[in-house]
Amino acid sequence: MAQIIWEIPLKTVSEGNCFEHYFTKNKRHKQQQQVITLLFNAEKTKIELPCCVKMIRLGPRYLDAEENLPMAFKWIKDQIGACIFPDKVVTYVTKKGHIRQNKGHADSDKRITWQYDQEKSKLKGIRIEISFDQPKASLSSTT
Repeated sequence: MAQIIWEIPLKTVSEGNCFEHYFTKNKRHKQQQQVITLLFNAEKTKIELPCCVKMIRLGPRYLDAEENLPMAFKWIKDQIGACIFPDKVVTYVTKKGHIRQNKGHADSDKRITWQYDQEKSKLKGIRIEISFDQPKASLSSTT
């Protein structure tokens, strides 16, 4: 079984209980998505399906595991799905003529299992663990 592990000093916030200005949230979401894209572009290993993506929040305190923890990873999950399934990202033009991408559809594929966890840590960040089975090398016989 192959595994990719990334530990990133990336800030996560429970989006459900977050009362911030729109620009502050938007800046954090874009930063999260850019970091994930850079990691996927740098990783040479092709991710085989089915796979399991485990996202672990590192921080000094725990979030509510049922509601707030998955919401803290929402934008990261969307971007991971978009990196694995770039063909599922929908691009459209707004009424004002801006080009936007809807990445929310890519993470719903049944071949990916999503798991969330959290650990106490003095340093804030996240750990992403992607595990998958690599295809076995075929044995060829020469006669």
